[in-house]
Amino acid sequence: MAVTMTHSGSRRDRVRWLAICLSACALGFATTGEAQEMRFDDAVALLETDDPDSIQLALETLGARSEARAVAPIAARIRGGLPAELADMAVMTLGAIGRAEAGPVLFELLSHRRADLRRITVEAIAAIEPRGAGEALVRTLSDPDPSVRAAAALAIGQIGYRAGIDSLFASLDHDNLEAAQGIGQLATPAHVDRLFGYVGRLPLDALIPALNELFARDDFPAPAKIELIGRLAELATPEVKTYLTDLADSLPSGRVKEAAIAAAERITG
Repeated sequence: MAVTMTHSGSRRDRVRWLAICLSACALGFATTGEAQEMRFDDAVALLETDDPDSIQLALETLGARSEARAVAPIAARIRGGLPAELADMAVMTLGAIGRAEAGPVLFELLSHRRADLRRITVEAIAAIEPRGAGEALVRTLSDPDPSVRAAAALAIGQIGYRAGIDSLFASLDHDNLEAAQGIGQLATPAHVDRLFGYVGRLPLDALIPALNELFARDDFPAPAKIELIGRLAELATPEVKTYLTDLADSLPSGRVKEAAIAAAERITG
């Protein structure tokens, strides 16, 4: 039962880097010298054509330049309609550019008929964090598609939208298991009782993402981590013993590590 320790302080940078990598893979930023050399106005003109190859080259160019002024023409082209693959590319390009001005068009796309585009839009919103992102992502927890709901739950935690934690608990109640990670990223010690209410209702594996996040966070106090270890030890199951052993191996030296070692040793069997 592996324990993966994460560090939320750098999460926004990782999310944005993921968006850039996705764009690079889809659009070929690393291989298209023509995109690097094209003038901005020429790229915008190509974006307005009906030729798919020209539109792709325009998106490559505007994404590679990463200028704020690229947001408006890309948003206009999205609103004007694009084939599915190009619409996905356009949204990923906005995510890679990383400008809050993209917020309005991205919020509109959360109601798009195609689930894949809605999911990609959620990821772009998490990368950019425009004003109103948290509220929009909470609303998306009610999306009809489970992959979109899962992406929204992860995004709420990624952007640190603490006002969304009750909505994440409600989403977990409706079997959106990705909500557990977001809960772990946002919870305070006051939420531990509520989290433990899922023990027995959900398998431990479903709660491990939340636990991993809590133990990885520098802003979650050590006494609360030690109390959490004690509560886990009270379950006294082989799964908990394995988890605490792995946790102890992943932690730096200190009181929390010592508590995890001692708790694992107390569990027999």
